[in-house]
Amino acid sequence: MRKKAKVLAALWMAIAALAIAAGCGSSSGSEDGGTASAGTSPGTFPVTLTNKFGSTTIRSAPRRIIALSFEEDTLATLGITPIAHAKDGYGADGDFPWLKGKLDLSKSTGLEVSGDLNLEQIAGLHPDLILATNFYNLADYYDRLSRIAPTVGYTEDAGIATWQENSTLIGRAVGREADVQKAIAATQKVIDGVKSGLPGLAGRTFSYSYYYEPGGLAVIDDPETVSVQLYSDLGLTLAPGVTANVKDRSLSMEKLDALDADFVLIGYATPALKTEMNANKLFADIPGVREGRVLQVDAFTAGVVNNPTILNIPWQLDRLKPTLTRVSAGS
Repeated sequence: MRKKAKVLAALWMAIAALAIAAGCGSSSGSEDGGTASAGTSPGTFPVTLTNKFGSTTIRSAPRRIIALSFEEDTLATLGITPIAHAKDGYGADGDFPWLKGKLDLSKSTGLEVSGDLNLEQIAGLHPDLILATNFYNLADYYDRLSRIAPTVGYTEDAGIATWQENSTLIGRAVGREADVQKAIAATQKVIDGVKSGLPGLAGRTFSYSYYYEPGGLAVIDDPETVSVQLYSDLGLTLAPGVTANVKDRSLSMEKLDALDADFVLIGYATPALKTEMNANKLFADIPGVREGRVLQVDAFTAGVVNNPTILNIPWQLDRLKPTLTRVSAGS
């Protein structure tokens, strides 16, 4: 079950890109291809970090960083530009709205991460640090990546660590944990502001699904995943229909009514799939859909929502807030 969940989560991961910033300085390029933040000295090295596959020692402050799972968001809060990043297959690569004015990825190499990694390409970039804190296929590549450069992976499983934990891990790897904690606090302040402004969310339910192909619906059902964390922070809980009917993130189309919740969120891989779903009477008759408590989003936004980061959270909350406001105000 966990294996299939990871496959579906990886699908979501490939759907879009991540990140948003709450107070970070501008960056300037360095002659070795990396970017260093002005005014803050790196921490003490060497640093040894433990992950699920072993341990990684980073002997000096890294200058040529590769971000395989959207760590550029946290790096942006530090004024650090990676030499390479995970390519976004849904839109102009590197054109992430939450990074505008904070990080320029135009000179960073976009890497294809949804299929087989091009290890020769990665080695040719001569990285001194590879960040893979939320890279779903890391088990297949960790040993080979570690031979190229120190590789920082997740400690339990991909998609489990909170956005705060991932950002803290990245901060340790680059010797800037104290600065990352300040950025984390800034993003948490945004979340807390939405929560205090919408007190009616407390105790309400939500469902989040993704329609990726005709008849193929993936539904978040695991309270341990990072996908649920933001909603829990706002006071929401998984809908009882989801916990009772969804197995390993899979739901039969005949049971679409299980998606009913105070807040119904659904993403679509293509506009055609959205049209198809909205023509489905079972979907249209869901109370949350019929009463306007549904938010339907495109593939890019679905990927962002499924993978909250220190920088994309304020961006996604701006898009969720109108519907959440209706939910909070409802009886």
